[in-house]
Amino acid sequence: MIYLFHGDDEFAIAEAVAAIRTRQAAADPLAELNDTTLAGRRLSLAELRSASDAMPFMSERRLVVVEGLVGRCNPRSGDRGDGRKALADGLVAYLPAVPPSTRLVLADGRLEKDNPVLRWVTRWRGEQADPDATIVVRSFDPPPASALPRWIQSRAVAAGGAFRLDAATALADALSRDDRVNVRMAASEVEKLVTYADGHEVTIIDVDRLVTSIRLESIFRLIDALGDRDRRKAVAHLRELQVEGEPPLRLLALIIRQFRQLHRAVLLLESGTPAGELPRLLGVPPFVGRKLSGQARRFGRPVLEGVLARLLAVDEGIKTGASDGPLAIELFVVEICGGAAGPR
Repeated sequence: MIYLFHGDDEFAIAEAVAAIRTRQAAADPLAELNDTTLAGRRLSLAELRSASDAMPFMSERRLVVVEGLVGRCNPRSGDRGDGRKALADGLVAYLPAVPPSTRLVLADGRLEKDNPVLRWVTRWRGEQADPDATIVVRSFDPPPASALPRWIQSRAVAAGGAFRLDAATALADALSRDDRVNVRMAASEVEKLVTYADGHEVTIIDVDRLVTSIRLESIFRLIDALGDRDRRKAVAHLRELQVEGEPPLRLLALIIRQFRQLHRAVLLLESGTPAGELPRLLGVPPFVGRKLSGQARRFGRPVLEGVLARLLAVDEGIKTGASDGPLAIELFVVEICGGAAGPR
């Protein structure tokens, strides 16, 4: 049995893979011994065959999850030239020969419409007498911002709770940006609010109480300005957040998270990872991946490592009381955006 899961909603794909694991574990007490996950970005066809052709250990089934392999066959964002064609041809030749004892899950980001493996799989599936017993192909895309309130309500019901529509709309408004949605963050907030409501319907008061009243747009603007090293905008956005009452340690945590993401992005780029793979590997929406790619290149690895070291000192200073929180963060922002090469 083969599964091909692809699309921009990496969170939904991860949940679909987890559901397969859960079903296999429920049916087989030795499932964990027959579960292999492979990073597809550098995987060879020989390695794929070796893992998929192996006999299950004291069991009837073997699960092999391969992340990011089919995306390498994308004509515009995958491997280059002959390597891409050889991989696509090899996959097309091998997939019909996957042993019946193996459940092979191919989990990818967005696949281009003319991806040769996707096109072949779609055609091959239609030729099967029982397509659903041979291969499952599903595309996962995050809900648009306009559909997020209903998604939140459905998610709450699945978690054993319920959301009033006005509460779902308020939460969706706080989580949406440029008509795009961070589904992983949305799922986390729904779970938190359902747990807090403890069997009662989540209300807009609950959302106001547990979710920051400051729109995430303000945070993103500050992070964008830091990434672009625009001192004037960064200081202006920082002061706006401080005036609205955002706690210094929360602000600092958000800044630290952004620079850690930038550092991870630059390491991936330096290792040869295509920029198009960053959203999947970093667990962010595509538009955030594109932004991280550009900002990481502007900073560079040495500067980012210096920034992270400086942030550690700022965090320690605030938590020990050696530094005033708002002042320490503003001095950090000025230092990072000041036009010099950054902290040394």
